[in-house]
Amino acid sequence: MSINKICIFFLFAILISCKNSKTNQIARKRNDTTLVIELAIRTAFYHQDLPDMDRLFKRYHSGDSVLFTSGTLPLSLLPRTIDTIRFKVLTKKEISFLIRTENDLNKLPNYLNIGAFEKSDSGYYVRVENLSCMPVFGGGGTIGMDIAKKRDSFMVKRKMSTSIN
Repeated sequence: MSINKICIFFLFAILISCKNSKTNQIARKRNDTTLVIELAIRTAFYHQDLPDMDRLFKRYHSGDSVLFTSGTLPLSLLPRTIDTIRFKVLTKKEISFLIRTENDLNKLPNYLNIGAFEKSDSGYYVRVENLSCMPVFGGGGTIGMDIAKKRDSFMVKRKMSTSIN
């Protein structure tokens, strides 16, 4: 190998090994956000703490997926699947457009919404909402939970749920 090739190789190796700490912090926050959202949804679904959950699973408009949106988080952070539950991530406007032509109100599903996502010194507060596509006549429920980080894992510290009539 010539000296030029060796210099180029070492320069390339040095550039590859450099890490930007700001990029790593952003990736970590994004990862923590995703983990917290997944824990909140698992808590709401598997412990059946989210009131009126059966309305989320009406498959008429969404196939085999639960309609899912958030006004507080970028949609790119929302999971597309959690375990066996599939989500169809849309904006609220897209959900409204999807159900606009429906005449049979019994076929309208509810949709899942992350209504609040707040980070504090003690952890996170997440509110998962089960909202009706019919804002005036709807129903559903919400569950708010405080989630704390302990070492590399998250745990639900407190949860509060309520029905929407």
